[in-house]
Amino acid sequence: MNNSAKIITRDEILSRATNMLPFLEKNAEKTEGDRRIPKATDKLFQEAGFYKIMQPTNFGGYELEFGTQTELAIILAAGCPSSAWMASVTACHGWLLGMFPPKAQKDVWDNNPDASIASSFLPFTPKIERVDSGFRVSGRWGFSSGVDHCSWAILTMKVSSKDKPKNHQSVFALVPLEICQILDTWHTTGLAGTGSNDILIEDVFIPDYRTVNMLSLRGGLSPGSEINPGYLYRLPQRATFSYNLVGTAIGAARGALEAIISELKTRMTATGNSLGDLTSVQFRIAEAEAEISAAYALMTKNKDEIIFNGKADIVLPAEQRARYRRDNAFVTKLCVQAVDRLYPITGGRGLSITNKVNRAWRDVHAVSHHIALTWDVSASVSGAIATGAPLSDPLL
Repeated sequence: MNNSAKIITRDEILSRATNMLPFLEKNAEKTEGDRRIPKATDKLFQEAGFYKIMQPTNFGGYELEFGTQTELAIILAAGCPSSAWMASVTACHGWLLGMFPPKAQKDVWDNNPDASIASSFLPFTPKIERVDSGFRVSGRWGFSSGVDHCSWAILTMKVSSKDKPKNHQSVFALVPLEICQILDTWHTTGLAGTGSNDILIEDVFIPDYRTVNMLSLRGGLSPGSEINPGYLYRLPQRATFSYNLVGTAIGAARGALEAIISELKTRMTATGNSLGDLTSVQFRIAEAEAEISAAYALMTKNKDEIIFNGKADIVLPAEQRARYRRDNAFVTKLCVQAVDRLYPITGGRGLSITNKVNRAWRDVHAVSHHIALTWDVSASVSGAIATGAPLSDPLL
């Protein structure tokens, strides 16, 4: 284990993010065209320490306060939402790996404390066979953001129980990407620069110790707590995971709002009047401002509550775990509404795919399509619990 990393504060991380905004905005079009963040961006993120903010200090990480990854994405998304998504999502994988059995963590970080980790939670009917001390796996996984820049990946799969082969359990499984094939499949209208390509595995052995039962990550001690006693690695994974995603929606909405307000200082209507003097435009600006502010306030309130309960070692009831997912889905809904409200102000100029508000509009909608932020899914789980129905998501 390597716990000799230089101590970096949350404020320093966020200051580095702010200083990086001009670079990201300048390269936003290239990022979308390449369909992945440029190597130069990945290098800057590594050097800034973004990928280490949730990595355990025992392995050279910073183990910063929960939600730092969210604030990071909020700042970066004003310049390039795809890059912001990449920064916070890659950072959160250090948190996930910190919950794995110690031997799995050592496999990754003992050799390279700077190793970047990808993930995919969308398996396409893989073939999984239990063998001695592990599994033989073949299959394909989709939507692995930033996989081209990473050396390991965390995948979800259903496997047979070791003690009861007829019983199946959902697990996270860790695989080295050097034995996988990356399929160039990411052609999208939103978050186009995240490089969320597919992973193909052919007859790969995954030892038991590189898997973790997702039921053991609903709050309280995780397998990784044996060597990582901090509260981060005791948080309910599924309930809080959307904090790694929602920052991009807030930041993209803020970026769109700032761009339109700046443009209104010089925009004129066809009749020669100032566009900003139109009452309808002023109302759109005011309501969008309120929606974005409300979104940020709700996210922050729950984030602070998660930190307090985590440090107090309080295991949250199902209602509260469902509320966190529901509220972040609602935060995203508010951001979508704000950008939808602002977009008509751009007029014909906003039809260009290089237009900043157009990009924010596409990207915030793409964020809302992630299953962890889909309103219909999260609202139904929370609403069902509120009306006395049993929890429909056993992994929550």
